Amino acid sequence: MRPEDFSGRSAYEVLGVAFDADTATLKAAWRRAARRTHPDYGGDAAEFRRVSMAWQLIGDPDSRRDYDRAFSAPGRPGAAGTAGPGSSGGRRTTPSGPSFTASAGRARGGRTDGGDGPGSARGTVDYDPPLGEDTVLDMIRSSQQVHGAPRKRGILPAGNRLVREARTIRTLQAQVLGSLPAARLVTGLNLKFGRISSGAIDHVVLCGDRLAVVGSLQVPDGVYRWDGAELLLGDRRISPPSLAPAMVALQRAFPDCTVGGFILVLGPEDNPHAPIIQLDRTRSLDTDAGFLTDPPANALQFGRDLKMFLGTGPAARRVDRRVLARLLGAMY
Repeated sequence: MRPEDFSGRSAYEVLGVAFDADTATLKAAWRRAARRTHPDYGGDAAEFRRVSMAWQLIGDPDSRRDYDRAFSAPGRPGAAGTAGPGSSGGRRTTPSGPSFTASAGRARGGRTDGGDGPGSARGTVDYDPPLGEDTVLDMIRSSQQVHGAPRKRGILPAGNRLVREARTIRTLQAQVLGSLPAARLVTGLNLKFGRISSGAIDHVVLCGDRLAVVGSLQVPDGVYRWDGAELLLGDRRISPPSLAPAMVALQRAFPDCTVGGFILVLGPEDNPHAPIIQLDRTRSLDTDAGFLTDPPANALQFGRDLKMFLGTGPAARRVDRRVLARLLGAMY
């Protein structure tokens, strides 16, 4: 779909907002329009595609500036009206939804193209199957980088865990997602594959054919030693959360994916350099920690390790919409 397929309307008119609407108003209008027009809720499929395209065009500040320059939003002082066929109306970005804002790119078919090279948020994203095929997963959720939010499990108090998970999401956004435009973060899963259960999984990051299970723990500041099984601070020994059940369940459920495990170690403050973790040369394979792809790390090193694992895969620019749909279906 092209902007000129808006039936003579601008992207702002499709979403039902004024050209000078603030970000919060724009996002709220997009959510309402998406719910109203979604075919699963009795809406019109063609209008839903127009709503999705409008959000792609003005959903983040970069693409909105490009749209305003190229199309001159109606009602704006000095506006010349909406752009018609033949204008530079193919400009799109990967819409991120309310949790993440991506940089603008240019899409053709099932791809979002940019020119800043590997490691930049302005990269190329390939969708498999292409975004036009909505039978697998709708365009909005396929294009969104962050899915889910920390939530209570069961009846026990969960305040500390919810805060830690929220900090982990912020770390992933700051350290990983901005550099890997095809990465998709899913928070809060419980996957069952036959008799195998993953248990509660805090976070999974999908990028191409790689799946990273992410756990976290919060510790006091200090200089820790990792002996291959535990973090040591003086006489204190801290065991990381076990990711083994989740990694085994995911590998069984998605045999074509490579599954990794990573632990983020958070200090009391939002300092990516703390705590300091020193590594022994030995590595224990006798505990669940032997499943980890890399040793537990502070935010800075964790981001480097995770980007290396996800970004060096053979399909790091691809969003596998089938795998993503199954992960979203396993959210609790």
